[in-house]
Amino acid sequence: MPSDNESLSGSKTAMIVVDMQNAFLNDEGSMNKGGMDITELKKTVLPVSNLIIACRSADVPIIFTRYVLRADYKDAGLRSVRRSKFKEINSLVMGTWDSELDPRMDQRLEDYVLDKTRYSSFYNTSLEVILRGLGVDTLIICGVTTEICVESTIRDAYFRDFKILVPRDAVAAMDIERHEGTLATIEYGFGSVTTSAKLINDLLSIAARS
Repeated sequence: MPSDNESLSGSKTAMIVVDMQNAFLNDEGSMNKGGMDITELKKTVLPVSNLIIACRSADVPIIFTRYVLRADYKDAGLRSVRRSKFKEINSLVMGTWDSELDPRMDQRLEDYVLDKTRYSSFYNTSLEVILRGLGVDTLIICGVTTEICVESTIRDAYFRDFKILVPRDAVAAMDIERHEGTLATIEYGFGSVTTSAKLINDLLSIAARS
């Protein structure tokens, strides 16, 4: 695992932005309308946005994931049972505003956008193929929520031998205790937990050298 003070290599690093969608980050989104408290999730917008800017300056590729489902939820699996109320309000339905990336993420044509129907960004997607094609070995992983889609993605990345950096202020859960507990597990067994400020400093150093 990389240590917290290990320098990044721009050509060997990619950033994965997990599920920074209107559903999770906007008061008009389905999570808030479905009665979930998104207060902590909204706090990630600024640090994630700043990391995206820094990654662009260092030519670090950015991969966005979106949790997207059919309108009939036939591809939702157990989610259709455990989260039935969200089906009723068209949560995360393909082609809706709810499922789109928050515009503050400033997604551009050169970025990668992958749709998924399960927690892990690797499950039934081309993520690993893209990462191998890019020749990266280190991943900056941020987004929501810490203990579900972010953690699932981190575990699958670790199983594929990627080094993992997680900025603690650029991931969030609806429950702070679950958030902190997951970060402790990640630090113990799967990657390095750092801050967006530290990573931005490293990325700007890469940009200055290029």
